[in-house]
Amino acid sequence: MNIIDKKLYKLNPVYLAEYEDLIRSHSQFGGGASENKFIQAKSFSNVYEFYIYAFFIGLYKNKKVEIIKEDKTKSFWELDNWKPKELVDYLIICAIAESEFDMAAIEQMEEKEAMEHIKLLKQEIEKYANGGLRYINDKLEEEPELKDDDMFFISLLSEAGM
Repeated sequence: MNIIDKKLYKLNPVYLAEYEDLIRSHSQFGGGASENKFIQAKSFSNVYEFYIYAFFIGLYKNKKVEIIKEDKTKSFWELDNWKPKELVDYLIICAIAESEFDMAAIEQMEEKEAMEHIKLLKQEIEKYANGGLRYINDKLEEEPELKDDDMFFISLLSEAGM
């Protein structure tokens, strides 16, 4: 198992605490049975699904939000637990393409240096995801009636050209 598999998938990306209400209102926290998730009428069955969605909205809209040390953040689940794995892999590939991450060089680095590069990749993922969350949040604040629109998240995909 290479360093990517050992370290990257163990990352636990964060989101800005200011988006917790947004995330809680649209995604299920704490797992639970599938039928319970349906009854609660959440757009996303898991927080990581909303996070992935926000990442791609941020990426396609070129919206990034830098997280600084003073920011309050929340974490949820390691990348290793996100499904489907192919979509998580695609998210990582997109983050690599947008960053200075060097896949070939990382295999030759000492573990400490490799972890610094992996941390930069994590920050890239977080920037786009939080950029997407900000974009979604701003849209809902500008047009509050969208909160009741069952097609809101689908229309955002169309708007982003996805």
